[in-house]
Amino acid sequence: MKNLVLSALLFAGLTQAAGCIIVADDTTGDGTGDVDVTWSLKSSDANGTVIPSSCPPGADTIEINAQRGSDIPFTDKYLCSSPGGLADRLPPGQYAVWITITDTSGATKFAESGSYLVDVVDGAISPVAIDIFTDRAFFQASWRLTGAATSCAQAQAGHVSVLATVTGGSNGFDDDSALCTDGEMPKSVLTRTPVPIGTTYTVVVAALDAGGLSIGDSDPKTNRVLDYGNKFDNLGVVDIPIR
Repeated sequence: MKNLVLSALLFAGLTQAAGCIIVADDTTGDGTGDVDVTWSLKSSDANGTVIPSSCPPGADTIEINAQRGSDIPFTDKYLCSSPGGLADRLPPGQYAVWITITDTSGATKFAESGSYLVDVVDGAISPVAIDIFTDRAFFQASWRLTGAATSCAQAQAGHVSVLATVTGGSNGFDDDSALCTDGEMPKSVLTRTPVPIGTTYTVVVAALDAGGLSIGDSDPKTNRVLDYGNKFDNLGVVDIPIR
């Protein structure tokens, strides 16, 4: 069933590229195909190590969303405790597929995955596996070097640090995994360090030399809100003055 209609399964049971396409023996080719979506819920421990997670308190539903181009997305709902679900009877084409963890009404969003491109084929089942952090989020940034050097090469900057500190506190989460050239505008990067949601952060982006020391820091980006799981908060283009 589609377009926010709960399936009979939900009532009775109360669910970047796709993998291979499976042609079902009982499918006659009626002009539609299915997407078999499985999901893995994740969190992290105090050391930032990724660990398994479960549905957040109050979250009992996972919506599977499948959108072809600019069409209205098809939506199927399953129990959050389910390991997966089916987006069925989709017209053939390429779809962006993502999942959202919500309450029963769908009014509260607890987490939302990124989108995965899936080719839907008439009479076939296309599988896709989705990872989603239920209580952690990330940042997205692009940077522009100014001052003594205006490029990563000129500054001899190896990596860039994205440091998020809890507003009004001292607890910080540093991600220096990105090469400076990875996010040099117009390119952008996504951080990899899972940051707890439910609070606001002050974020500073710094260019690092070969020894990992800062050679330039951005102005603080204040009141950055991480309000749902798996969010990528876009910092936009950040100026880093090189000393």
